[in-house]
Amino acid sequence: MIKDFYKLLKLNKLVKNHRVKFLALLLADILGIRYLGVRFDPILGCNLRCKMCHFSNPEWREKNQGAFNQEEVSRIAELFFDNTFQLYIGCAAEPTLYKNFTDLVKLGKDYKVPFVGFVTNGQLLNEEHIRDFIDYGLDELTLSMHGVNKETYENFMVNASYQNFKKLLASIDKIKAETNSKLPGVRLNYTVNPDNLDELQYFFDEFGEYNISTLQVRPIMDLGDTVYKNKDMTPFISKYQEIINKLHDKCQERNITFMANRLDPTYSEFNYSGVILDYVRRYISPQIVWQKGFDWKNENYKEYCKRIEWRKELFKNIFTDINTIAAPSEPLSYDVD
Repeated sequence: MIKDFYKLLKLNKLVKNHRVKFLALLLADILGIRYLGVRFDPILGCNLRCKMCHFSNPEWREKNQGAFNQEEVSRIAELFFDNTFQLYIGCAAEPTLYKNFTDLVKLGKDYKVPFVGFVTNGQLLNEEHIRDFIDYGLDELTLSMHGVNKETYENFMVNASYQNFKKLLASIDKIKAETNSKLPGVRLNYTVNPDNLDELQYFFDEFGEYNISTLQVRPIMDLGDTVYKNKDMTPFISKYQEIINKLHDKCQERNITFMANRLDPTYSEFNYSGVILDYVRRYISPQIVWQKGFDWKNENYKEYCKRIEWRKELFKNIFTDINTIAAPSEPLSYDVD
């Protein structure tokens, strides 16, 4: 299913006509075909204070707190998971702070969600968690990292241990070999900025020994008043493209899927590939369940979609000029090789 997911990302880039995309979404909705991408933060909190992240801002942390209880999680699964094609646990926060977080993977698979991913900094994961992930059928484990070298990694990922990160990668390889399991695939998500760009070209010198399925290079986004201020990649685009090309070739040699924003690393252009994102993505956190108008504790998903005339919105976009819908944005801006 991992390969199918990445094939869909490629297909989205290849199909330029947004009218075809919205027609496909409308038909999927009418026919009851899974097409939702759920981004689920069961808890708002983090064990780290990464300098590029909003969790480095005390004011942001104060305003963004909370956690779902077990009953609420069950209700969310009941509302969304039958229509979900892709579930990512962890999006804007650290899911390993949630009690019994591996059970969330099992819950997704109990609803037969085809693709379940887990996104984390990995610092709190242990071997028991990895075995649970394998037993429950986790498709992909995405691990965030912001430096190739120890000094840079620990400088940007405040409170994290470079040694623990490498130990985790080795443990994953060991346990997958012991259990003869190909899953979960390991995806490393490298957030690149002007100060950790140069060492990115030496990524495989430090991490080439580990069984990595996907390498994603994500140029820094402006998340507001974070500790790190040097967010302008514009003067470094030439160097960035040079390094990206080198990594692309090395990933092909190793049969690793490579994701990188090549066309618009500063997120300044209209993102035509991401035009359908807001229509397939359902972000869920203790502060919001998809949309503020959704009374999710008392109203079911189909009732709400009917009330807001969701299908009418999809139909309208078939005939709407793409420039009215598209906007500069980070999601779905990656080339996938």
